[in-house]
Amino acid sequence: MSTEPIEMVTIPRAELDAMKAELRRLRLAEDRAIALARMKAHPRPEAGARTFATAEDLAEAMGLRG
Repeated sequence: MSTEPIEMVTIPRAELDAMKAELRRLRLAEDRAIALARMKAHPRPEAGARTFATAEDLAEAMGLRG
């Protein structure tokens, strides 16, 4: 273990919050890019898979609406 002192720095709370927000934005953008790439890699439903025109059709098929 090093015996050298560790340098500490301080930054304003607003700057820290801004950096956290930017990190969240970048992570969300990356997640969206990954999801889009996955959708493009598999553009068609698999054989036998059902597709639904609306959210209501899907909810009815799942038994959430009658």
